[in-house]
Parts: sequence; structure tokens; C-alpha cells
Amino acid sequence: MSRQIRRHVILLVAAFSVMLAAGGAIAQMSVEVIALKYRTAEEVIPMLQPMLAKGGSLSGLRGQLVVRTTPANLAELRRVLTTVDAAPRRLLISVAQDSAYDATRRGAEISGSLRAEDNLRLTIPGSSTAPGDGLQARIYDSRSLDNARVTQTVQVLEGRSAFISSGAEVPVRDRRTVRSVVNGRVLDQVVDDVQYRSADTGFQVTPRVTGDIVTLDISPQREAFVQGVPGVVDVQRVVSTVSGRLGEWIELAAMSRTRESEREVILGRAGGTRTQSRSVLVKVEALR
Repeated sequence: MSRQIRRHVILLVAAFSVMLAAGGAIAQMSVEVIALKYRTAEEVIPMLQPMLAKGGSLSGLRGQLVVRTTPANLAELRRVLTTVDAAPRRLLISVAQDSAYDATRRGAEISGSLRAEDNLRLTIPGSSTAPGDGLQARIYDSRSLDNARVTQTVQVLEGRSAFISSGAEVPVRDRRTVRSVVNGRVLDQVVDDVQYRSADTGFQVTPRVTGDIVTLDISPQREAFVQGVPGVVDVQRVVSTVSGRLGEWIELAAMSRTRESEREVILGRAGGTRTQSRSVLVKVEALR
């Protein structure tokens, strides 16, 4: 046998050996249908996919999982399923939305008028006192605080979604002018209308728990009517995905804004500071 023919024979034997090995690996693959107890196939497949053997596959619908893999890998997946496909825990989710307003006013001024017998008269512009009443000095320093907290709670099974909302509606009067043409004449008619404006506070959440760590897809919102401005609603919204430990408060968002003002008047000075802060916290507790 020539050297070239012998080389071709060796290559054919090597290729045939590779095919046999691949065929043996494919032959080791088996298909198993696993009935799920608590989870759906859509929930468990993303958890099991990273542990699937090379060449295997996962599929299913609702309460059944179809696995194509090796016997050893199947045993490993079943072991993980005993933990994953467990009864979902009942969770209590609390969301606290805080709002604080702190305003200070401070100043000093002199007002009034003074007239001497020698025709010398001093009058402070803007004073309401009559001539001769004398000068008055005023020093003021005031502070107003307004703190509000809205706390809402809802129970939900882990892996499921929950939504809670509460609010109020108020009537808002609206006056508008409607213009029309009648017999060639332009007529304006004033129409009074009443519309209802709503302000709702709540949140939507989907929790997932691994051990004592919870991951939340959450979107709280808070709406409140602005005092003194009919129909105007102050809106606060947060959309976030956060993780934290069960039983601990987790900060979703925080905001603080400070505005200072200072002005000078004749023989006086006035100023103030306004600080507004907001925060959104969430806590998840496991119920027995």
C-alpha cells in the first residue's frame, strides 16, 4: 500500500471515530416531561437555562416542562427544581412616600414718621402711620413646617404582580366663551362647565425573592392637589428596579430643593429660605 493511500485510510478512520463519538453523545440525550407544581414553564426556564448541558433544550407550556438533555444533567436540573418549584412565599410590601416643606422668614425694618417742632419732618416711604406718630422698629423671624407621609401596603405572592391606588376627585369650574354665527351675526356666549380632576396615589410592583434578597420592579406615584390653586395637581412618579434584604427599608428615590431670597428695603432688610424634600421608601416582609 502506497504512503498516500495509507494516509487517506487513516483520515477516514479518524473521521469515522469522531462521528461515532458524536452519535454516542446524541444517543445519551433523553427527553423528559416534568410536571410543575407551583411555577410556570415561563418562570423556571430562565433559571434552568444556564445549567443546561451542551446540545440540550428546554421548552414547555404552563404547568409542564419538556427537557432534552443527558441523564446526569437531568438529575441536576431536577435537584434545582425542588428549590425553584416551591410554594411561593406570601409577601407584605409597604411603600412610604414622604414630603416635607420648611420655610423661614426673617427681617428687620423701621416704619412711621417723625415731625419736630422746628419743621423737620422724616417720613419712611410706604409707612401707613400718620405724621407725628413716631418711628417704629420691627424685627421678625418666623418658621413654618409641613410634613406629610403616605404609607400603603399590599400582599402579593412572590413572582406575581400587585397594584394599589387611592385618591380623590374634586370639581373644577371652567368658564369659556363659545363664538357662533347666527343670521350673519357673530354671537359670543359664556358657558360655565364643571369638570372633575382626580389625584391618585399608589404603586405597582413585582417582587422576586432569592434567599433573603428581594428584587423589585416597582413604579410608585403620588398626586396631591395644590392648595390655593383650583384644579392644579402636583405629580411625583418613580420607575425603578431595586434589590435589598427582606424586612429592611430600601430607598427608591430622594430629592431636596432649597431656595433662598434676600432683599433690602429702606432702613431694613428682609429674606427667607424655602426647603422642599421628598423621598420614596419600600419594605418587603415575608409572611408565614
